[in-house]
Amino acid sequence: MVRAVVALLVAVVVVVATGPGRASLYQPEDPMTVPVGPDGAGPLPFDEFKRRLVSLTNAANPKLKDENGRNSDRERVLARVKARQLARDLPADATAALAGDMLLLGNTDPAGEADPGLYVNKALDLLIRRSRERAPNYFVFTTLAQAHAARGEWAEAVTYHDAALIDCEMPAKVKGWTDAQRDWLAKLDQTYVPHYLRIRKAEAEGRPRPAPETEDPTPLFPLPGKDQPAAPVRFVTDAGGYEPGALAEAEAAKFPPDAGAIVQQLLLWFPSDTRLYWLLAELYAVDGQFGAAQKIMDECVGGRQYGNRKALMEHRGAVTTAAEAQRKAAEQAAEAAVPLSLHMVWVYFAVVALVGVFAAVRAVGRRRRGGCGRGGGH
Repeated sequence: MVRAVVALLVAVVVVVATGPGRASLYQPEDPMTVPVGPDGAGPLPFDEFKRRLVSLTNAANPKLKDENGRNSDRERVLARVKARQLARDLPADATAALAGDMLLLGNTDPAGEADPGLYVNKALDLLIRRSRERAPNYFVFTTLAQAHAARGEWAEAVTYHDAALIDCEMPAKVKGWTDAQRDWLAKLDQTYVPHYLRIRKAEAEGRPRPAPETEDPTPLFPLPGKDQPAAPVRFVTDAGGYEPGALAEAEAAKFPPDAGAIVQQLLLWFPSDTRLYWLLAELYAVDGQFGAAQKIMDECVGGRQYGNRKALMEHRGAVTTAAEAQRKAAEQAAEAAVPLSLHMVWVYFAVVALVGVFAAVRAVGRRRRGGCGRGGGH
C-alpha cells in the first residue's frame, strides 16, 4: 500500500550549499520539470533526475572545474544570460527566464569569469522593474518570489508568490511544458509551493529558534486545512516506533498519490534543502528501498553536516541495518540460483549425451544385423 502511495525514484547526489531555494523556476530552454502523463505526475527515472540535479548544482558552483578547467553546466547558463542581456525589449516571460538563469548562477563573485557578479541581486532588480507594469505577468511574480527565497527572505517570497496567484494567471500554454505538466505545475504553485514557503517563513521567524539537534525532515505532508494546520506525517509504526519499511496506516494516508513527484520537483527548485533531502530518504525507507535511503542519509550526515540531528542518526542506524540485511538476502538468493541453474544445465547435456549414445548403439546394431542377413541370402 505504501509503495503505491509514495513511489520514489530519487537521485543521490552531493549538493553544494547554493542558497535556500528557487521556487517555481521558469526556464523554457532547460525545463526542470517532472514527467506528467494521463495518470498524473510521476517521478523522473533515477539517472535523469540525478543528471538534472547535478546540472543545477554544477551551474551554481563557480569553483567547480573539470580536468580541462571547464564547468559546462555553468557555462551553458552563462551563455544564455549573456544572449538575453544583449537583446532589447525582452517580453515579460523572457525577462523571467533571464532572471531564472541568474538565480541558477547564485550570488557569487568568482574571479576569472568574464561577467562576475551577484546574480541573485541582479535578478531581483530586473524583476522589480517589471513587477510595476500595468499588466502583471505570472512568471515575473513567481520568479520574484524565487529571488527573495534565494536570499532567505521568506516573508517577501510568500507575498510575491501570493500576488502571482491572486493578481495574475499562469498562461494556458507554456513553452517547454506539456499541457499536462502546465496544469500539474499550476496546481503545485497553488498548493505545495506556498505551503513550503510558509513552512520556511514560520521557521525563520520562530522565537526562540529550535536547536538543530531536535530537527525533523521538512513537514511537507499533509497540506494544512483551511481552518487549522494538519499534524505533519510521522515516520512511525502503529506501535509508535521507527522501523524501515513499515508505516502506520494513519500516517501513510497523509501522502498524496503523487508524493514522489512533488518532492522531486521541490528538490529541483530547492536542491540545497537538506531536510527536504532527508524527507526523500525517509520515503525511500518506507518504500523498502533501504540502499537508496542509506545513501541519502549518509550524505546528509557527511557532506551536508547533519550528523548532530538526533532523529536522523537514529533512523540512519536502523536503515543501515535494514540495507545490510537486504543486500545479504539478495546475495544469498543469487548464490542459490547460480548452482541450481548450472546443475540443470549439466543434467540437460547429460541426458542429451545419453540419448545420443543410445541412438548410435542402436544404429550400429541395425547395420550389423542387416549385413549378416544379406550374406546368408547369397
